[in-house]
Amino acid sequence: MMNRPSTLRIFKKYQPRQIAKFAKGFFNGRIFIAGLGRFRVIEGKVVAYQCLKAEQKVLIAVSEINQVVSELSNPKAIIA
Repeated sequence: MMNRPSTLRIFKKYQPRQIAKFAKGFFNGRIFIAGLGRFRVIEGKVVAYQCLKAEQKVLIAVSEINQVVSELSNPKAIIA
């Protein structure tokens, strides 16, 4: 029997800040976002699977989440 990694965290809503906090703290693994699909977390950043990269809403979501991760990592970089 093969031990296959499963989705670690399921987000029932797309909430970029909540997902970014999880990704930043979790660092590596897999997540599922309802309405968008499966993603990988690699070194604290959310990455779309190759099959999802053609979808504009997926690319926008990944970009938005990773922007929040950057803001959480560098709080002084936020310009009001």
